[in-house]
Amino acid sequence: MIREQYLQHLWDLLAPVPEPLRREWMFDYEEHFRQAAEHGRSEEEAAHELGDPRLIAKEMLLGYRVEQAESRNGGITHVSRAVLAAVSLGFFNLIFVLGPYIALLGVLLALWASSIAIGIASLYAIYEGTIGGTFTLIQSVFIAISLLAVGMLLGAFTKWLTGAVSKGTLQYLKFNSRMIRVKKQ
Repeated sequence: MIREQYLQHLWDLLAPVPEPLRREWMFDYEEHFRQAAEHGRSEEEAAHELGDPRLIAKEMLLGYRVEQAESRNGGITHVSRAVLAAVSLGFFNLIFVLGPYIALLGVLLALWASSIAIGIASLYAIYEGTIGGTFTLIQSVFIAISLLAVGMLLGAFTKWLTGAVSKGTLQYLKFNSRMIRVKKQ
């Protein structure tokens, strides 16, 4: 009875994972219970050897989310899911993973917003040169081209920085997951 409850609980906790992969993972845990029975150990002992199914599921979900983010070229959405999976593993990750990640997302958002705002400011410069009268038309075109160039350069840098943050976050999450496994052993 313990075997079925343990495996069902683990199965339910791994619900975010596609069913074929979940079946593959569950096979190892089912095999552990089979081997324990063959060696004369009780289901309680086998379950105790495996550990808490919630912790197992959290670790497996972290690995899955990191792998998913890597396979999708480190998109921010997938990296964020991996970060949230890491945060679920404990208070340490809440402070040392989520806090800096949110700060980096704030910086990236500010850079993207600045890039777009500078691009829009180029339209305002054209407006001022043609209708507003603050600049001559030639001055406004020069200012607009300059602003557009700065906005595009900032946008290109921000795109590169977004990729670097995603890759760096994934590398840290892999390191963090390895440390959790080492600590557990």
